Amino acid sequence: MLIRISLEDFFLIKDQEVEFEKGLNVITGESGTGKSLTVSSLLFLMGQQNEYPEGTAVEVEFFKDGEHIVVRREIKKGRSRYYLNGVGSVQKVVKDIVSQMVLLQGQNDRLKILRRDFQRDTYDRFSQVMELRKEYEVLYSKLEELKEKLMDWTQRQRERAIRLQILREELRDIQSVGLTAQEYENIKERLSMLSSMEKINTLVGRALSNFVEGGLIDKLLDLKKTVAQLSLYDKSLESFVRSVEGMVEELRYLERTLRTKLLDLDSQEINRLNEKVYEVQKLERRYGMNYSEILKYAKSLQSQIKSLEEEEDKSLLEEQILELTEKLKHLGQILSERRLSYKDAFESKVMETLKDIGLEKAVFKVNFISQEGRYGSEDIEFLFSSYGRDEKPLEEVASGGEVSRLALSLFLLSPSTETYVLDEIDTGISGEASVKLARLLRKLSESMQIIVITHSPAIASASHRHILTKKEFIGNMAFVRIEELKGEDRIKEIARLMGIVSEKTVESAKELIREVVYNL
Repeated sequence: MLIRISLEDFFLIKDQEVEFEKGLNVITGESGTGKSLTVSSLLFLMGQQNEYPEGTAVEVEFFKDGEHIVVRREIKKGRSRYYLNGVGSVQKVVKDIVSQMVLLQGQNDRLKILRRDFQRDTYDRFSQVMELRKEYEVLYSKLEELKEKLMDWTQRQRERAIRLQILREELRDIQSVGLTAQEYENIKERLSMLSSMEKINTLVGRALSNFVEGGLIDKLLDLKKTVAQLSLYDKSLESFVRSVEGMVEELRYLERTLRTKLLDLDSQEINRLNEKVYEVQKLERRYGMNYSEILKYAKSLQSQIKSLEEEEDKSLLEEQILELTEKLKHLGQILSERRLSYKDAFESKVMETLKDIGLEKAVFKVNFISQEGRYGSEDIEFLFSSYGRDEKPLEEVASGGEVSRLALSLFLLSPSTETYVLDEIDTGISGEASVKLARLLRKLSESMQIIVITHSPAIASASHRHILTKKEFIGNMAFVRIEELKGEDRIKEIARLMGIVSEKTVESAKELIREVVYNL
């Protein structure tokens, strides 16, 4: 509910506050006195652009669900500043709050009833299917979620296959080595030992090369023979013959000993072991980790592969979708039948009200458009014609004034909890039709707050709160004053709206109040 509007330097309004209450609030005043301040100030608050002077500010207080909400916009240094409950905010937040709290219909504005969702909600409230529709919406959302999961499942299957291929190839490369960490260490130790054996054999072979034919022993034997021949001429050389003979025996013993030191090397084993080491080293270079870490990584690959191989149950998803589709179809049929059963009553009541407020030739129809969606098997569209034929969607045919009166008819059947602001809804209505309109507004205000800017004495007579705007002057400076009218002052204003204030029009004003308020 709209509690108050505070205006500071808002055009001719310098520092005024307007308070509203439940029920029907009427604003009257002569032309040029700022009667449409409610509409224009709310539009300003929502961010309407214009040449606003420095210091212009509008603050509005709402009350909803036990909470007071205060929003404000002010112009400072040529820029707009927005506030929510005294704290800096932004235009979008303030605009959203005002839009949720107020149903605003000015002379040049289009109304929410032109929106398809608003028409659907209005009709469904009248048809008493809102709970049923909510149930349908819940099932529809669940079905959409399951369908999305099924689509994701198909996509995941493709991604899963690619991922599995990559993981299996990685695991296959690691497992192709076929070694545990300990086996790899054993191979390295074995190769280290074999490397030493090869060096030993090389050295032994080099040493034995001195004992081949013509080698050390043959040369010593030749030396022995030569020295022996010399000793025949020089007895002092006989001892050397025995020394050389001893050296020959030592060398023969050395040769036999060296031959026992030769080791049996398997070149095929060495090649095989080197190949294994090379394969491991390739893996270590590829993954940037040692072989033990690679084997741990292989275990994680196995876990990932196992997880991916545990395939989701597609058939279960399909079964749930089928079951939910059947439920939704059944519930949709019930919803459609319930909606259809209220069609004639809804159209008749709207038509009846339209005739009462001056649209005698108007035609109103509810059109069901076959369209599967979250709100049922059909969408709802209101059709209208002001001259009795060729009815079309509201946004194509209804004028601002017609939309306002049609909105009243709809709200009377399916009340909204919002505040409804009407600017000069009485345009083109007079006589008995204006009285009927006033009664409708009074009746509708029992279920929602209504603020009406009007020239109609009948509508003014129906008000719970009557607000007057008037222009005053201080010197040559004009400003607008806003005040609440009560008692005789209110009766005189209604008399003024009838033409002129006189004893006769004052009595007529009193009679009009009795006619409108007490003969509902």
